[in-house]
Amino acid sequence: MQIIKKELQKSEIELTIEVSAEEGRPLLEKAAARISQTTKIEGFRPGKAPYDVVKQRAGEMNIYQEALDDIVSHFYYQAIIQEKLNTVGQPKITIEKLAPNNPIVFKAVAALMPTVKLGDYKKIKVQKKEVKVEQSEVEKVIDDLRKLGVKEALVERIAQKGDRVEVDFAVSLDKVVIDGGQGKKYPLIIGDNTMIPGFEEQLIGLKNGEEKTFSLKFPENYQNKMVAGKLCDFKVKLLAVYERELPEMTDDWVKTLGAENLTDLKAKIRKNLEEEQQFREEQRVEIETLNQITAKTEFSEIPDVLIQSEAHRMIHEFESSISEQGLKFADYLANIKKSESELAEEFKPKAEERVKTSLVLKEIAETEKIEATPDDLQKETEKILEQVKGNQEAEANIRGEGYQHYLTTVIRNRKVIEMLKARIVRQ
Repeated sequence: MQIIKKELQKSEIELTIEVSAEEGRPLLEKAAARISQTTKIEGFRPGKAPYDVVKQRAGEMNIYQEALDDIVSHFYYQAIIQEKLNTVGQPKITIEKLAPNNPIVFKAVAALMPTVKLGDYKKIKVQKKEVKVEQSEVEKVIDDLRKLGVKEALVERIAQKGDRVEVDFAVSLDKVVIDGGQGKKYPLIIGDNTMIPGFEEQLIGLKNGEEKTFSLKFPENYQNKMVAGKLCDFKVKLLAVYERELPEMTDDWVKTLGAENLTDLKAKIRKNLEEEQQFREEQRVEIETLNQITAKTEFSEIPDVLIQSEAHRMIHEFESSISEQGLKFADYLANIKKSESELAEEFKPKAEERVKTSLVLKEIAETEKIEATPDDLQKETEKILEQVKGNQEAEANIRGEGYQHYLTTVIRNRKVIEMLKARIVRQ
């Protein structure tokens, strides 16, 4: 095997690899055996026909085509090992020469793992905040639970605070209706403050079918910059008023929520809120710790392939979160008037931050000699397999080499973070 190495920009390298016919022969013979498995050749059992017989029957170029992926994969990784290169991602392969009885020549452009120079992360200190649940937070959860059991009745009277109403509305700036500034049969609860300040109060006192015009100033930080901080004209028509009756906080109602009494319910809510806040604080501490370490770390140029790969991973995560809300990702993209590639481009700065964090975790693991042991991997695998028990496809995927490698990285990173928190975080 002959290798010509050429360094490119953005931490990439180009390898021109030449494989002689003799070096490629074992993989060509395996390809011929695979072809003979699916091609009937008289006098030979499937997969047992000699190379020369398969060549006459199927054509030698077909054997070369069948063997090409294996040859490229095998000799590319041999070249990586021989040249002692630390590459990331999949290489871009270009076939330069492929003909029977000639050397096979291909080019591989690969990204190199960036070099990482850690700062003195052992001197970093992060203060963990005390978790405290206010009584008002508990009361808000109880109010939200009551709202889930609300009873509504259509009434013929003026709208009051606490009513659910349906309205048609239009918002104009300089007598032109703004983009997205119209609503038909729009539902809202007066007093929930889901609209801009002052809007819901304007509905109080209106009867079914009544219209009203008024002006309100949009907040300075409103998401639509075209109207942020500006005085706009509103035209509304009240269509319906629904009186809402919340369930009383009786013992019978409390028991439907799995509590013995109101005191027990409040205690359980407080405990859940404390656990939720504790989880959020742990996340905040981890992020702050890693951000401080990353800020003190020097990186060589980050290859585009790493940033693009992470941006696409973020897209898939975002798509999953959209789907969990019962929405279609394609509809979401259409609503924000962006393509997936445009969204990925927006994600790139954040993707680069995530890549740097991953590189920092890897470097600290190597520095501190932290790794996922076979026992760690087995326990984690068994835990995940239990969640998909009976799903043979999922089980096979979890046991697969790719997922096992992913799990190994997850376990290693978790160990690194636990070590850092033990050293860096102050209670």
